[in-house]
Amino acid sequence: MGSMKRRTPVSLALILLVLSMIFSTSFPQEPFNIEKAMLTVYRDGNVRIEVELSIDESEFSITLPLLTSSDKVWEIIVLNGTGALLDYDLNDYNITIYSLGSTDVTLEYYTSALTSKEADLWTIKFSSPFELNVEFPVNATIIYFNRVPSAIKTKDGIISLDLQPGEWEISYHIPIASPQPPTPGSQTDQKTSQPLPTLQIDIIAIVVSVSALVIAFALIKGKKGVGGLSGEEAEIVRYLRERGGRALEAELRERFPYIPRTSMWRTIRRLEKKGIVSVRKIGLQNVVELK
Repeated sequence: MGSMKRRTPVSLALILLVLSMIFSTSFPQEPFNIEKAMLTVYRDGNVRIEVELSIDESEFSITLPLLTSSDKVWEIIVLNGTGALLDYDLNDYNITIYSLGSTDVTLEYYTSALTSKEADLWTIKFSSPFELNVEFPVNATIIYFNRVPSAIKTKDGIISLDLQPGEWEISYHIPIASPQPPTPGSQTDQKTSQPLPTLQIDIIAIVVSVSALVIAFALIKGKKGVGGLSGEEAEIVRYLRERGGRALEAELRERFPYIPRTSMWRTIRRLEKKGIVSVRKIGLQNVVELK
């Protein structure tokens, strides 16, 4: 009888390797990964969206979906890992970022289209194609959400939710602090309940008028003003409010050219220590935000 050839069995590992090569070729991965996505909800209903991306360095550009239509967003900032600004184009619900070989990119923009208010109840509603974290204003209370979040965290009176991709609707309430009335029988209550002599009222009016002049003069000269803020501090806070509560340090220096660079930074740090603003770094730039 002729000798029979013996077949060598193909290993399972080799089969799996071939299949993985086939599927990886047929279904290429996205040229970018979303490392972090965060929504910060402010008391006035404005929302800041920040997305951190890692991109394939061989990519010239990428297209990322926005959480609302492009005509309803503002203050768009796109930075690479060194803090340099990148160009972009808007198209309906998408933004095309020209990464130009950058591997780390941060996208940030603002919108008021995600929130609505009825009576004293706020609702934020959006559809997200990626995981993200939502941070609500201080002392906000979550009333309703249509799905169960991955995680619910609280810190210093701030609630944050980790959300999976999909449709989300969350209702929340923000309490309005009201001044406390004086305690009955207290010294303040007794004083206000007693009529003052006419001469004493005139003296008080004069003192109040002089105090108002002193405060106005202090604001002009940069001395201590209302609420313990200097004139420069008050102007910076007022400007931040006009800008929706946020501005780059470079924008502050441009707005107040008469304040030296070192003095501007010291003023910002004083406001930060007083708990009025927070400072965070995006690339090589500092962003100053009202708390």
